Amino acid sequence: MIIFLSIYAISILAFFIHFFLLDCNARTQAKIVEIFLLYQIVFSLGVTSLMAFFAFTIMPKYIADYTGWPACPFEQQLANVNLAFGVLGILAIWQRGGFWTATILGFSIWILADGIHHIFNIIKDHNYTLGNVGVPLWTDIIIPIILLILLKIHLTLKKNES
Repeated sequence: MIIFLSIYAISILAFFIHFFLLDCNARTQAKIVEIFLLYQIVFSLGVTSLMAFFAFTIMPKYIADYTGWPACPFEQQLANVNLAFGVLGILAIWQRGGFWTATILGFSIWILADGIHHIFNIIKDHNYTLGNVGVPLWTDIIIPIILLILLKIHLTLKKNES
């Protein structure tokens, strides 16, 4: 799971590089939030979802063991959902507006529900494997909250600009 944490760190590093390359006059509050949100959508949503797609497709037994959940054919369907959101996250580079809103809302509903399922699995089945109580649980809660807060700030600033 260190690779997923690395992707989150890369998204922040990429934002800072982009920020410092921006012309000083372009560094408005709205532009800064937009750029930060863009990197979170592309990396924290898109790249991590694509990585999850490959993991579920190529290493389903490893993922099942890691999460403490039984391996089953539905893992490929979960992989396909990850593929869809991975593609949407990457497309956010070229798409804006309602596309970002729809992508973030769909992803956040799905991932927050996964986080709730991790908690339910801890309570009901006493599943304390790292794949259930570690990085997946925390990122399933923290990442969508960050995305939703950034989206709200972005939309508010954009509305105030016009």
